[in-house]
Amino acid sequence: MLKVFSCGDSGGSSTLRRLDLFANNIQKLNVSCFPALEHIRLSNNSKLELQADVFASNPGLKSLLCQGVKGEVLVGLSAVTKKNLSCVAFSLFVEKSPLTICGLLKGMDQLEKVEVDLKGSRLPQTNSSLLDCATPPEVVIVDANLGNVAQLSLGRGNTSKLHLINCGLKQISRTTFDGYRGLEMLQLNQNKLDIQWDTFEGLTHLTFLSFDKSKVADIDPNWFVPLKKLTCLSLTKNAITELKPKVFSALTRLEQLYLQFNLLKYITKKPFSKLRRLQKLNLSLNIIDFIEADTFQDLINLTYLDLSGNRIKRLTPYILSGLINLKTFILYNNRLHFKSYETPFINLTSLEYLQMTYQGPGGQGIGTIGPHFFQDQRQLISFEIGHSILLDFHPDAFIPLVNLKYLYIAGVVMKTTNLSAVLSPLKQLKRLTIYRADLDALPANLLPPDNTLEILKVQSNHLHTVDIAMLDALPRLHFLDITDNPLTCTCDNAWFKTWAIHNTHTQVSYLYNLKCDNDRRSPYLWQFDDKACSYEQVSFTLFIACSVVDMLFVCVCLAWHTQGPTLRYLLLILRAKLRGRRGAAGAKFQYDAFISYSSNDEAWVMGQLVPNLERPAAGAPRLRLCLHHRDFRPGAAVMENIEAAIYGSRHTICVVTRHFLRSEWCSLEFQLASLRLLCDGSDVLLLVFLEEIPERCLSPYTRLRKIVHKKTYLLWPENPQEQDAFWVRLIDALKDNEEEEEGEGGAEQELSRLIG
Repeated sequence: MLKVFSCGDSGGSSTLRRLDLFANNIQKLNVSCFPALEHIRLSNNSKLELQADVFASNPGLKSLLCQGVKGEVLVGLSAVTKKNLSCVAFSLFVEKSPLTICGLLKGMDQLEKVEVDLKGSRLPQTNSSLLDCATPPEVVIVDANLGNVAQLSLGRGNTSKLHLINCGLKQISRTTFDGYRGLEMLQLNQNKLDIQWDTFEGLTHLTFLSFDKSKVADIDPNWFVPLKKLTCLSLTKNAITELKPKVFSALTRLEQLYLQFNLLKYITKKPFSKLRRLQKLNLSLNIIDFIEADTFQDLINLTYLDLSGNRIKRLTPYILSGLINLKTFILYNNRLHFKSYETPFINLTSLEYLQMTYQGPGGQGIGTIGPHFFQDQRQLISFEIGHSILLDFHPDAFIPLVNLKYLYIAGVVMKTTNLSAVLSPLKQLKRLTIYRADLDALPANLLPPDNTLEILKVQSNHLHTVDIAMLDALPRLHFLDITDNPLTCTCDNAWFKTWAIHNTHTQVSYLYNLKCDNDRRSPYLWQFDDKACSYEQVSFTLFIACSVVDMLFVCVCLAWHTQGPTLRYLLLILRAKLRGRRGAAGAKFQYDAFISYSSNDEAWVMGQLVPNLERPAAGAPRLRLCLHHRDFRPGAAVMENIEAAIYGSRHTICVVTRHFLRSEWCSLEFQLASLRLLCDGSDVLLLVFLEEIPERCLSPYTRLRKIVHKKTYLLWPENPQEQDAFWVRLIDALKDNEEEEEGEGGAEQELSRLIG
């Protein structure tokens, strides 16, 4: 933990605006190197001491948060610093300090919010004068011990937002908030409240009221009669067991109502009458098992309804009538059950998001999603279902969902033959998740031909193989997740291994963690040796062709089989020539050198190679280097970028390490560069070894081993005193070859001139 923080240690910053030093052991502070600082958090640094001029270099400081720090730290602040502050938070132990809150806030004329932590203090139980002075618009009091407060004094009517959190409030009455006619937000969370019927009589401008975690068991409708402007009411985590008739009828402007984490068992229509402006209603995590018909009849503007975490067994169109503008409906973790002929959501014509997973504990399970289940649900965009003890889909269940984009099915038993029929109407689907659905295979016609699927997740099923026809039928797919499936490392999946590694359009999630279910020698799919699969295919071709072309065709096929990689690279060379990649000997190159290296060695390349070749010391030539991440053309195929880099550079420098030897892309780059060396006859390949590699490690890499034995290579010295010589040798090698090529090119041009 820091004891002394000085911005000079970090180099300073002229643009830093926010600094968080929460929960250290800082005693002294220096932030003069951060002139643009606006917000600083110093909470829980109990031994902190601030000098008067500590923020002299921070004229724009607006927010100072010091919870858990003695309020005395504010005393010495300069008048200029105090004047600019708009938000301040601190702790104060009243019983130990003669300071008052008002004294600490003196001079903070621009203050908009103050938060005071009074944990451990002992304030009077009645007539509490916490801030008997001019107060900012927003006041937060935390961990006080107010008890029964007859009248709370918080200044001279300037406060519009008041938060009394865990303040030990027991009883509040009409006189408690006398003088606060302009109060707009009142938060009384974590108190054991006894609220009088006329407590809020004078708070006619209140728009937000919260009693979270306050042991409220019974709601008195008279509380809300004066609150004509209230738009948000929160009664979360209380002990409410019943909603009385018309309990909220006075709140005609209410837009948000939160009643989650209570003990409500049944809901009738009467509590929500006249709440025509209500937009969000949360009744989750109660014990509701019955909802009366037409309960939500008056909630014509409701857009969000959460009934999750209850014991609801039945939902009918009559229960949900009136919700014509509902867009989000959350029903997970209930006991819902439907018959195949039911249409529970037929009245929800604006519904866009429906969540009904985890149905069944203590019930019969969801049952059958019938052909009319989603009748008139053309606007539905997202649907989540599953984790039910009984669930089945009719083949025509999703026909109305013409605009569905996100589908999540989990924890059910899906039949492969039925899957295609169920999903066939979903042409607009963008994301499909089928999780733990006991699938053995994915059909080739998983979705309709003109589908737009982009993300497919089929985790934790029983897939052994991946059908190439299925993936070919998903042209827009860019993310595939098949984790936790028992994939077999056989020739049936050989194509998928190659496709997953080299395909640049679709990302396979956790590709290098996909395990083989049948091969202990190669536990991971990417390690599976599929050479035998290629041999079987070639052998079959030879068997058919031998009767036609006899030994000649056999020889050609064997040559292709044994020298396939070499022929492949030669074809690339031929293609490069046809495209004009290689011009005359005197052609101008775009780069002096293409750098082939493993991403694991990028630190050395960017920290050593690039600075010494592109930005050398005075007198040394500046070279142009081609690097993967910097110079490859966006949107082009990786192979095409590599080819262009090698033939657009005068040299290729291979940074050889063990990581380089294990990299498939590095191997490809080396093969192309070495074949250019072979075909052009020019010395274009330079090898730089960053580490000593034993001869036995080079044995599998035949071409590299031959070049090492025939050509001189450079070895990176560990001794810093020898590294300057290394760079001289490397630059000389590049320079000598350049002069040689320029000489040859000039001679050819002169000869052409004389002949012409």
